Amino acid sequence: MPRFYLTVIATLLVFCVEGQVKLKDLISFGDEQFQKGDYYYATKIYEQAIHMDSVSVDLHWKQAETQRAYKNYAEAAKWYSKVYAADPELVYPNALIYYALMVKQTGDYSKALALFKKAYKEAAAYPEGFAYIRAKQEIKSTEFAIKSTVSLVNSPLLSMPDSVNSYDAEFGHLFKNGVFYFSSLKADSINTNEEVYTKFYRTRTYTSSFDSSKQSYSSPNQWEQLSAPERSTGNGSFDDKGWYYYSICNDKGYNYQCKIARFKQENGVNQIDTLPGIINMEGSNTTNPCWVKLKNGKSYLFFSSDREGGKGGMDIWFAGIKANGTFDTPKNLTSINSIEHEITPWMDVDSNRLYFSSPWHYGYGGYDVFESNLLDKMQFSKPKNMGKPINSPANDLYYFRQADSVFVSSNRLGSKAKKNPTCCSDIYFARIERPINIPPPPDSIPTDSNRIEFPVALYFRNDYPNPKSYTKKSNLPYDMLYTDYVKARNGYLDSVLDKNGLATFFTSKVDRGYYILLKLYDSVRNELARGNSVQLFARGYASPLNVTQYNVNLTQRRISSVQKFFMEYQNGALKEILDKNKSISLEIVEVPLGEFAANQNTSDNLQDKASSVYSVAASIERKVEILYMTRIQHQNLQRITAEPLVQEDEIKEGMGVTKRIVINHDASELQLSEVRFSQEGLQYEMKSIAENESEVLFMFTPLFTGKHASCYADLYFEDIKEPLRVYFTFLKK
Repeated sequence: MPRFYLTVIATLLVFCVEGQVKLKDLISFGDEQFQKGDYYYATKIYEQAIHMDSVSVDLHWKQAETQRAYKNYAEAAKWYSKVYAADPELVYPNALIYYALMVKQTGDYSKALALFKKAYKEAAAYPEGFAYIRAKQEIKSTEFAIKSTVSLVNSPLLSMPDSVNSYDAEFGHLFKNGVFYFSSLKADSINTNEEVYTKFYRTRTYTSSFDSSKQSYSSPNQWEQLSAPERSTGNGSFDDKGWYYYSICNDKGYNYQCKIARFKQENGVNQIDTLPGIINMEGSNTTNPCWVKLKNGKSYLFFSSDREGGKGGMDIWFAGIKANGTFDTPKNLTSINSIEHEITPWMDVDSNRLYFSSPWHYGYGGYDVFESNLLDKMQFSKPKNMGKPINSPANDLYYFRQADSVFVSSNRLGSKAKKNPTCCSDIYFARIERPINIPPPPDSIPTDSNRIEFPVALYFRNDYPNPKSYTKKSNLPYDMLYTDYVKARNGYLDSVLDKNGLATFFTSKVDRGYYILLKLYDSVRNELARGNSVQLFARGYASPLNVTQYNVNLTQRRISSVQKFFMEYQNGALKEILDKNKSISLEIVEVPLGEFAANQNTSDNLQDKASSVYSVAASIERKVEILYMTRIQHQNLQRITAEPLVQEDEIKEGMGVTKRIVINHDASELQLSEVRFSQEGLQYEMKSIAENESEVLFMFTPLFTGKHASCYADLYFEDIKEPLRVYFTFLKK
């Protein structure tokens, strides 16, 4: 932050004469400014001291620490480097790791990675020490920064106008009813040359109104009711009763000691209420309040605190709010907290995601913004970096979203500054695309339940994913392929005569299929969260535009994209559940021969793309069908599996077959009560072949449709709720 004490700096010149006593006094004066948090002033004093004693490692260390506190990363790196080079006795054992951290915050990742590896090697003898632990983490984190292509916000990041941002530090908090609420760190009194007349810098809360007709913000007004003598206020979150939760802090340099209060104006009367000790624990720093009401109707207060019971530094905690307004005992969000700081939580109810900032998890340098999905029972998924442009090598904090815009505060290069280019935070914003609204057709989804009607059909662009490839796996999840297909809709409509028919196909088939897939995802997540395994049977189809082997691989790519969707959707929430409970599983079982089930009368003439690519007849063949979902309940007398679940064969039409499956079960005796077959003419028998193992024989004649036959059997057993399904597929010789 800019602060230049002209009169005092002039006085310093008197101090700076040769002599040990004068040098000692100068260093003491610099230390005093550092303790006050006046880092710019302290750097100038230490600069004078170093001029008097240029080989002092102690002074170099003081200058390095002060430049780091001042967020002047390049200068801090320079001084840490000097300390490391001149300190073979390791009086300052963390010089190298801080040197590497500062280099990383300049954005020089290759150099930083080499330094982290060096620090890791040199600190190996002290595996419990800070340097070793941090270097180990930062090697992986910096490799992430080098390789990362993550970009969860694809729009450019823009600086808020000068009516909000200034040469001081600004931090955004929320946007409500056309009013932007933010904090700014300003001196009590400055003139146009930035000469400070009083020593107090305070963070105060400001508001700026947005004029939608002019697309501009008004000059900021200080929120006087929140002001407190010689204290800072900041952060902020409204609840549904009009209370504004905020932080009120005593300064200890820049290391604030805060507690959470709330403000409300009712009938012209200002009410300020400091939250009870269950939130503001005695002796702890408690700040960054975020009030939220989740979709289940329950209200919570998220906040950051260094209270006892955390993992280290500032952790994110949450407390339920009872109907009478009292708080439950706060709980630590152990899945996202680390040995470093986690701060500025913000909860997006629409997406069920928590956003926060931390310097620990894999990132680009300093504090990065991360997101974490809300799972069942207030559990959260592993944090995921928001990527660029939200994050940078500098500090990125106070992320939140309002309508079609996201906001973040950052001291990145390009922020307004007069001296140190990364001294001070500005508020940035980006426009984001609104989520595609996919209303289901009126008769497509039962409105009163989560029941899924199978098969669930998911449709693809021609030759997607991974066009012109024989690979069997796709690197793209289905939700990305669906979004791409929707964006290409107009191009498809422009290529056919039957525009109404194709438009109806997109609405009633493509959109509807994705909508039901999201419902199915919720069902799968709920089953896994209850401790049940899930099996999904899927079959891939392809329009007859290519040779058979190509189509076989294409259908497998399409199925793999659906599998990737389940494992990566909502930031890998299902994977998180599976990682925590190794006894359960999610399996997608391929039922083959879908490429032969496509309508072979559909045009395959590449010269007639209107028919072979863009027509409804061709489009309806490019799909994956999720045929069925089976859950395996992990309870007594409920666990049962079969091998194989799917069998395929090549036979002559009209030929009878006998197929065998082996049932593995936990029950001492397994009684088969009923078999429901998808075609006529089934005979079956079951016998025990070993302890907890039985054999079922099926005798039937497959009924062909064209070149293929496909059927399934549902096996019902006594005392077991869920039927067991097996599939049989046949290709005509």
